[in-house]
Amino acid sequence: MEKEINEINKDELILKEYRKLKRIMKPVGKEQIKAIDDLLQRLAFMTITLSDLENDVKENGAIVLFENGKQLMRVENPAQKSYNTMINRYNALYSTILGYLAKAIEPEKAKQVSDGFDEFVGGGR
Repeated sequence: MEKEINEINKDELILKEYRKLKRIMKPVGKEQIKAIDDLLQRLAFMTITLSDLENDVKENGAIVLFENGKQLMRVENPAQKSYNTMINRYNALYSTILGYLAKAIEPEKAKQVSDGFDEFVGGGR
């Protein structure tokens, strides 16, 4: 029963994170958001999962005792290993999504009236 409650809670957290990402991506436009919707869902999932893994490492440490029959040894926490793998993929996915946002915001920047400072500093480029 407790696991079911935790799974429901995780689903709610993932949905909340997904909605936050969609709000952030609003400048991209509805059509492009549809195109990257799966990426946003994966990023939301990864965000919550990374948080869980991080909590496990904080609670149990990066190195844990592992028992194999009579043998007791210290090994890297599996949560730490998963975290290290996922954080790299998370960063790559986040960069991809931010690229879409940057492309959407650039035209908005171009519309802004220049105060002349950039031209002055850049030598009129």
